[in-house]
Amino acid sequence: MSRFWVEVSISYNKKAFPYLDLEDIISSKLWDINSSGVAIDSSSSIVRITGYFPFDALLYKRLEELKLSLGEYILSGLKFSFNISEESEWQKFGNFEPFQIGRFFVIPSEINYDTPNGLIPIFIKPGMAFGTGLHPTTRMCIKLLETIPLEGKIGIDVGTGSGILAICMLKLGCFRVIGIDNDLVAISDARENALKSGVLDNLELRLGDLLNDYNEGGVDVIVGNLLPQLMIPLFRKIPSTLNIGGHLIVSGFSENESKDIEELALSYSLSLKEKLEEEGWSALLFTYDAP
Repeated sequence: MSRFWVEVSISYNKKAFPYLDLEDIISSKLWDINSSGVAIDSSSSIVRITGYFPFDALLYKRLEELKLSLGEYILSGLKFSFNISEESEWQKFGNFEPFQIGRFFVIPSEINYDTPNGLIPIFIKPGMAFGTGLHPTTRMCIKLLETIPLEGKIGIDVGTGSGILAICMLKLGCFRVIGIDNDLVAISDARENALKSGVLDNLELRLGDLLNDYNEGGVDVIVGNLLPQLMIPLFRKIPSTLNIGGHLIVSGFSENESKDIEELALSYSLSLKEKLEEEGWSALLFTYDAP
């Protein structure tokens, strides 16, 4: 059965908001109400920002929250439009050609492609840029994963999305990885990607809210490619979740926001080991010291 998506587009004239980064504000609001992805077209004076939402019982509530949060700008010229599309159309936004990230070769799951010698193939269902490895934050997380010893380790991928980071962790030697997401569609896609990539047996996928529902033994590595406002609740669970000497990789925030994340990490006995920056985004690798 086809899944249907609602495309919520918000457009405005740049000239109406000369001193306001409205593009960033609207994008953040869309992510806040759990958009499954955001597309931005700012190639002309009219900016169009589109969020993608499953056609479900929560849709009306999400749209009401969006309009309330943008109320002060609607009077100045924001325009809303809506379109319902089938999954095949939704996926076109994220179509991509096979490409390399570090030691990995990312291949769209619906095609067969020869992997270059020496690279590790992983198969990802086309979707949003955050889930395919095309986005800088995902690329940097993968590059940082390649710098730490993962053989036989247990890890958690928080906000697993397409499962790409969890799959990479397993391909790099993790014995077991838990992928957590609050979106059933993401869980389904991550399972499909893990199966195609040959690591499903060692991947446990859970529907949950960050690490709030995880109350088991300590793990060796945690990866979270998340919005910056989710870092505080994530860090609060580090003492009860990450083993001493374990590694934490976080991204999803800008270079300007990175300093605040680093200061937050210090208060949780996390030591910065490496920092990557790419296209205005940042990713950080920490080790957990004894409190």
